[in-house]
Amino acid sequence: MSSDRVMKLGAWDRPAEMPDTLAAEVAAWPVLVKNPFGGGFYSQDGRPWLEPQPGCLRGSDRWNLDGEGEGAPTHFPTDRRLPARATWAVARWTGAVWELLSTGSVEPREVREHRKERADRLVASRRWTRSDLEVIQALLGAEALPRATLLAGDAAGRERSLRSLLTLRLALEANAEDAGRDPELPDAARRLLRGGAESAVWLDEDGRAVASDVLAWHAKRHARVENRKDRRAEERDRGDDLKLSIATAVGNVFPLMPAEVALSAAARLVPSVAKLGRRPGTQNIVDAVVEIRLERWRQAIASDPEVEARLVAMQARGANGRVRKRFRDQRAAEKVEAEIRDWRGELEPVSSHRLG
Repeated sequence: MSSDRVMKLGAWDRPAEMPDTLAAEVAAWPVLVKNPFGGGFYSQDGRPWLEPQPGCLRGSDRWNLDGEGEGAPTHFPTDRRLPARATWAVARWTGAVWELLSTGSVEPREVREHRKERADRLVASRRWTRSDLEVIQALLGAEALPRATLLAGDAAGRERSLRSLLTLRLALEANAEDAGRDPELPDAARRLLRGGAESAVWLDEDGRAVASDVLAWHAKRHARVENRKDRRAEERDRGDDLKLSIATAVGNVFPLMPAEVALSAAARLVPSVAKLGRRPGTQNIVDAVVEIRLERWRQAIASDPEVEARLVAMQARGANGRVRKRFRDQRAAEKVEAEIRDWRGELEPVSSHRLG
């Protein structure tokens, strides 16, 4: 879609089915007023859809509307028939009829692009709440709804949502006072108001298309979130199963090893197992267990009373850091060798190059 296309007509969104040439013409009017209940644009202040002054310009897709009742005058009569394919027209009020000045139509593809662009702007510019989506869903399910019916169930939340939709001009609202006066009021809203409703709320054609796109976007977003959760749950379950399987293999090598130590060793082995695609052999398990236990004892060995006394004595004699480290590592290796021997129980001894 062209970046210089007219997207707004004054404070209102440009109708999707309005041709570009007519939109540019209407946007250039010094005064621009829109009927709040229909699609007509006027070049006169006040309420020109009721009492237009001679010379008033009107841009709309609704002309020659039948009046209510037999013999009722036609609303917005034109001096001649609109061309067969024309969907929008600009006309001037002469005091008796609307004199057609220009007409035009747009391709369905352009209409869809315009509506999609508006929907994209809306989903990107604000956070849509659950109440917003519920109100939109309710309005899409009917031609028009009484305000009281629309707000039923969650008056506070839906009231905020409706106010927001009206501000965005995605939804339209009329009260009983407008039921018999405004010729551009949709028939469904007029029937509700004449049936006793205090006010009626509805979506126009553009609003329905844009609201449907907003709902579809949120449905896809929700589906992506759910799929992501499912994938993460599956990955987590696979990881847990793999870790438990490796912990079982570690337990087979060291029957008397505590369960928490076996799980620690399994966690260390999981990345290599996932990379290689097969369970580790006995030697890999032994080396991993020895490495884990060496790290653990190297951190704790200095707090051992006997080792601590020996390290203090070595420091008093001026032994350098390398000697003290060698002594600490030797004591850690002794601890690990004892653990490995005890955890093997009655099985034959095993060795690791990390204890060499």
